[in-house]
Amino acid sequence: MPKSESLYTTILLCVDNGSSHIKVIYDDLSQTFVFPNVVSQPVGERQLLMDQGNPLDFLDVQIVSPVLNSDPYRHVYVGNLAIGDEGVVHEIVGDKAAQKKAQRPETLVTLLTGAAYAVAKKHETEIRRGVRRIKAAVNLGTGLPISEITKFRTEFADKLQGGVHTVTFVTTPSYKGVTVELEIALPIDISIDDVSGVYDIEATAKTPLSHKGFGIADVGGVDMDIAFFKLGLELDQRNSTGTKIHLNDALESIRNEVNATGEELISNTAELTEMLVNKEYEVYAEGRVVFDMTNLVNRHMQILAEKVLKAARNAWKHARYASEFWFIGGGAVVLEPWIEKLNAGLGLPIRFDATEYSQFRNVRGMFLLLHHALHNRDEVAATADIGASAKARAARADRDQTNRADRADQADRGQANNEAQGDPGVS
Repeated sequence: MPKSESLYTTILLCVDNGSSHIKVIYDDLSQTFVFPNVVSQPVGERQLLMDQGNPLDFLDVQIVSPVLNSDPYRHVYVGNLAIGDEGVVHEIVGDKAAQKKAQRPETLVTLLTGAAYAVAKKHETEIRRGVRRIKAAVNLGTGLPISEITKFRTEFADKLQGGVHTVTFVTTPSYKGVTVELEIALPIDISIDDVSGVYDIEATAKTPLSHKGFGIADVGGVDMDIAFFKLGLELDQRNSTGTKIHLNDALESIRNEVNATGEELISNTAELTEMLVNKEYEVYAEGRVVFDMTNLVNRHMQILAEKVLKAARNAWKHARYASEFWFIGGGAVVLEPWIEKLNAGLGLPIRFDATEYSQFRNVRGMFLLLHHALHNRDEVAATADIGASAKARAARADRDQTNRADRADQADRGQANNEAQGDPGVS
């Protein structure tokens, strides 16, 4: 394949743009990847020592998009490469956390970068053979918090579908110099973050949730979405709500206190989140424990767990049909020990999702909905094609039968004329 030739492709893609990590699934539930929600504006050029390594760890991209008009976001490091960079680093804490997810430039930067990486990952073989430009039609599933969905759904969808977005990998190993053009469609519109996760739980749980009324909270780094479902998975739009809990700000406070010892032991909240998810409270450096965060983490997480449980209970009181309450999401994994301790004296029917699934519920649920929608669309189209083909065959058969009848009629008239004229050729 000549290097100048463009590759055209389609991809099924779902992106859960979490405040600490971006979760992505493409084409199949088994094809997933995650990277930290960290973006930096690099200073100078990156010195590439060797063109090798995991491309996901070195997302160095240039983005040209009709909806990213700010120069600082034209060339960025994303994910692990942005961590510890000397340039301007953006994490979803402080002022950034106060902004709406639908309006933060970082939301678009990480989503487009993740989409471009998924396309490049899908076509690694063609890239190795010399392809340097891929034009991708993207069937995208993504979501917004409950608190934003009504006001910002249309605006956010228009941004995503508002033209062609171009992402070029600058120094990324294996993909260096590759440009991906993304044209996005939203077959299932913009999803509600918390609601999407319910569909994956329903599809995988031993006891279906659809047989009862329940509440569920998706605990993120900034937002907590609380949704209630009546019998049959009917969303209770009146009592479903959202609130900000600012878990990332609490993590940033912990990180700053740890780093106040005189050196940067924890470089960002995404790294700290991973440590807490894995129940790692000791900080190692040079092969030894240099800081024990246990008491520090206990103090901050106790306060936050009280806030989260109070918000859940206040909403739950108005949904009397809900017989149990679930917690999902990365924040729920972090806060689980403290919420359970608080609930020990309350005895409420509270459920926590399995750790290995909790962070992926939303993106998996979106993928199931998107796959179902496209499958049904294809079936309808195939049925329409079959129907059209059947109609065409019937029309052709009718035409053939009419033509045969016309020819037979013409032959009969010709024979009658010959007989009337005494044609000697007719016996």
